[in-house]
Amino acid sequence: MSEDTALSSIEQIRGEIDSLDVQLVKLLNERASKSLEIRNLKPEARMGLFDPKREEEIFEKVADLNEGPLYSDDICAIYATILKVSKEMHG
Repeated sequence: MSEDTALSSIEQIRGEIDSLDVQLVKLLNERASKSLEIRNLKPEARMGLFDPKREEEIFEKVADLNEGPLYSDDICAIYATILKVSKEMHG
């Protein structure tokens, strides 16, 4: 593969990554909105705001869904950050 071909391929793949980032940001915000909806309903349902059992279910589910190349531990670390941010959101 020539240098020009490699550079062209890199630019194309970066464009694909940029497109994926647009989708990821949209999906993360949709997920955050749903988390806020649930948080607002929990007092009426007489549920605590923090549910460690539900978090464990989420970690198990995403690990099961993972087909790589990321390790399941890495996926769970990403989700741990998502859940932490969700708990700290105001809305």
